[in-house]
Amino acid sequence: AQALRPGDPDIMHNFGWLQCQRQRYAESMQWFDRALAVPAYTSRSKTLMSQGVCLERSGDLTAAEQVLLRAYELDAGSPVIGYGLASLKFRRGDAKQAQFYVRRVNNGEFASAESLWLGIKVERALKDTIAMRQLGEQLRKRFPDSRELLAYERGAFDE
Repeated sequence: AQALRPGDPDIMHNFGWLQCQRQRYAESMQWFDRALAVPAYTSRSKTLMSQGVCLERSGDLTAAEQVLLRAYELDAGSPVIGYGLASLKFRRGDAKQAQFYVRRVNNGEFASAESLWLGIKVERALKDTIAMRQLGEQLRKRFPDSRELLAYERGAFDE
């Protein structure tokens, strides 16, 4: 596809994501940057989100946060970007900022077992037992067969 349409930013994005999946992080960044450099490219937030996830996987949490924040500026309503920022903020020890992002995801229609579980862990870190219980009930009602519910019921918050 790249040979047939070398200037197509969607192909560049997909190739960057493929390189990320193969743990070829430096190469993936080059492809994402090439896609983002195309002036008419309309899926910038998607590419920035993917780039941020890839940077996080590579261990570069500072750069991942910067890129995810840029993606969030372009698409604050994206639950994927919101979850990614919440997860990264929580991983970096900033539970208060994680709470901001994960609450936006969990208060919308795209809450998932994974986002509710992250919300529970964030609220636990902030010592808000009421919010924890409320999220736990949502998890129980909406995702009764999830591994996240099993972890919640076991109290496996640090796994």
